[in-house]
Amino acid sequence: MFTRIKLVLPVAFLILVSGCQKFLDQKMNKRDIIPQKLDDLQALLDNNESMNAKDPALLELLSDNYFISRENWEPYASTSEGQHYIWAGNALPNSVSWDFVYQFPVYISNVTLDQLEQVKIGQEEQQKYNAIKGGCLFHRAFGLWEIAQLFCRPFSIENASAPGIVLRTTANPNIRSTRVTVKETYDQIVNDLRTAVLLLPATSSFPTRPTKTAARAMLARVFLSMRDYDNAWKYADTALQEQSGLMDYNTLVPLKSPRIATFNKEVIFHSYCAPVGFLADYMARVDSTLYNSYNENDLRKIVFFRENASPNAGTYAFQGSYHGNGSASHVFTGLTTGELYLVISECLARKGIINEAMQYLNGLLVMRWNKDFPFQALIAADTVEALGLILSERRKELLFRGLRWSDIRRMNLEGANITLKRILGDSTYLLPPNDARSVMLIPWNEITRSEIEQNVR
Repeated sequence: MFTRIKLVLPVAFLILVSGCQKFLDQKMNKRDIIPQKLDDLQALLDNNESMNAKDPALLELLSDNYFISRENWEPYASTSEGQHYIWAGNALPNSVSWDFVYQFPVYISNVTLDQLEQVKIGQEEQQKYNAIKGGCLFHRAFGLWEIAQLFCRPFSIENASAPGIVLRTTANPNIRSTRVTVKETYDQIVNDLRTAVLLLPATSSFPTRPTKTAARAMLARVFLSMRDYDNAWKYADTALQEQSGLMDYNTLVPLKSPRIATFNKEVIFHSYCAPVGFLADYMARVDSTLYNSYNENDLRKIVFFRENASPNAGTYAFQGSYHGNGSASHVFTGLTTGELYLVISECLARKGIINEAMQYLNGLLVMRWNKDFPFQALIAADTVEALGLILSERRKELLFRGLRWSDIRRMNLEGANITLKRILGDSTYLLPPNDARSVMLIPWNEITRSEIEQNVR
C-alpha cells in the first residue's frame, strides 16, 4: 500500500492548489501561504499523487514494446496519443507529459527549496533539513531527466550546444523561463543528484521517499543515457553494494494478484505514470517478436504476459508492472536493483571486461529461470556478442518501464540504426534513426507564454 500522507494543513493544501494552477512563468497568487515548518515542507514531498505519479506517459507511448490494431487506433487518430503513436511530424504536442512534470515534482520541489532558505533550524533538525533538501533535488532531477528524453536531443558531444529543456530552479515567477543547452540540461541534472547523494538518508520508511541509494541509481541511469559508461558503472556499482536483492520469480508462480508486489525487494525508488487509456490491456498488445524472444523456461514469459481472449487470441497483454496493479496503463518508471545489474553488465562489456559482465547478467537471469529446468549461463566470446546478449535481456527485463525510448535514442547514437515501424492496416509508418521527430514538439501554449524556441521539424 502507498504511504498517502494527507496534507491536512491549510498551508500545504494551498501550495498544492497553487502548484496545479501555475506553470513556469505564470505568476504566483500573493494570497498563497507558505509552510514555515520542516514537517510541513516534508509533507509536500510526501504527497505521492504529486511527486511519484506524474511521470510522462509519452516515454512509453513512443516505444516499440507494443502495437495497436487499426480499429482501436482510429478513434484516437486525431488525438495527441494517436498521432504520437505513428510519430507524426505535426503531432499535437502532448501537453500532459510536459505540464505534469513541471507543475508537480519540479514546481513543488522549487517551492520547498525556496522556502527552506527562510526556515530557521536548530542543530537537532539538520538531518531533517538535509533530507528535505536532498529529496527536492532528487525529484527535480528525476523529472527534468524525463523531460530531456522527450523534448531535446539526446546527450552527445555533437548535440551539446543544441537547445535543451527549460530549467526551472526556483519558484520565483519573475525569473523568465528560457531553454538552456543540452549540456547545461544534463549538468543541472547531474549536479542536483550528486548533491542529493550527500544530503539524503541511507534508508527511508517507504520507497516513495528517495535515499542515497536512489540518487546513485538515478545517476547510473542518467550517465547511461549520456553514454558515459565509466560513471554509469561507478554509481550503479555503489548503489548495488547498498541494495542488491532480487526476487526469485519462482516464488511468483502460481500467479498471485497482483503478480508483482508494489514495494518488493527490488524497488529502490517507486514512481509511475498517470494511467493512460492508450496503453490499457484491451488496446496495447505486446510486440510479438519481443514476446517470442523469451525462452519457455524464462518465468518472465508467464509473469509479465497474459494471453488475450477472442477475438484477439494469439496476442498478449503486459501484466508485469512493478507498480503492483499489473497493468501496462500504469507504467512503472522507478528504480530497481534489476536495472542496476543490467547497467553494470553493459558498462563492463563496453570496457572489455566480458567475464564479469556476463556474471552480472547471469546473476539476474537465474532469478528469472524456472527452477525445474537447469539454467545454462550465457557465455560471450567478445564485446560484440556480450553486448548483443545484454541489450536483448535489458529490453526483456525493462519493458514498459518508460526506458525503451531513451535506450533507442542512445543506441542509435552508438550506431545501432534502429528504425521503428508501425503497421495500421495497409499503412506503414517509420521512424528512422536520429530523425527530427525523435524530439517532441513543446506545447504551443508554452511557446506562446514563455516565448521559448520550438523544436524543429
